[in-house]
Amino acid sequence: MPPSTTQQTEEETFRVLHVDDKPDLLEMVSIFLEREDDRFEIVQATSASNGLDQLSEQAFDCVISDYDMPGCNGIKFLQKVRAEFPDLPFILFTGKGTEEIASDAISAGVTDYLQKQGSTDCYTVLANSVSNAIEHYRSSQMVRQREEQLRAVIERVTDAIVEVDSNWRFILVNQQAEELYEMDEEYLLGRNFWEVFNEALDTRFEAEYRQVMETREPTSFVEHFSQLDGRFDIKAYPTDNGGIAFYFTEVPKQLCDRDE
Repeated sequence: MPPSTTQQTEEETFRVLHVDDKPDLLEMVSIFLEREDDRFEIVQATSASNGLDQLSEQAFDCVISDYDMPGCNGIKFLQKVRAEFPDLPFILFTGKGTEEIASDAISAGVTDYLQKQGSTDCYTVLANSVSNAIEHYRSSQMVRQREEQLRAVIERVTDAIVEVDSNWRFILVNQQAEELYEMDEEYLLGRNFWEVFNEALDTRFEAEYRQVMETREPTSFVEHFSQLDGRFDIKAYPTDNGGIAFYFTEVPKQLCDRDE
């Protein structure tokens, strides 16, 4: 039998951990949040320590926490969560609204800071804050995952690959390029290409690369580069961010000797 069209998938469910030492408030917030958005699945915890136990045992998309709790207040709880889950959305939902608490929460990396109020409107605001935080968190996770996948592909490519932005600053250097350059990506990132490879100035390399940067048309050529003491087969392409990418391999010396 096919699944019901109303059945929530894992991607559509927002699993939220709500931590507050007042069980009645926990229950009321759960009712209001699930009424505001049927994607919410609320798990309750009556202390920070219980909340940490829940986080170690289950996956959550967001944490809502009170501030004034015995044993461990909301800021200390936030700091402990951040130590284990640096990107997990964390909403401080508290009746104690002071500038000092707000400042401490921001310093500790809170996602949002909301005050409890007498009307039920605050639960609508809370629901919107939580859903927006989760959607942003999931989007960021997807982007990061795609970047990691792309990086894995780039590292498996046999060509050396380098990207510079529109200001000629290094933004990507794969392992093959690191080996040819004999320089680490960490050292190169953010540095100006022409300052690192000043011997490329006034050569065919500069002419070809600047042409790609200006015309946004790819090029390819084979040329000796004295600074790296080698002859290289190079392909250069414009990138979507306004910079250019170089794909290159060193021509084996025996082939260079044969050409000569």
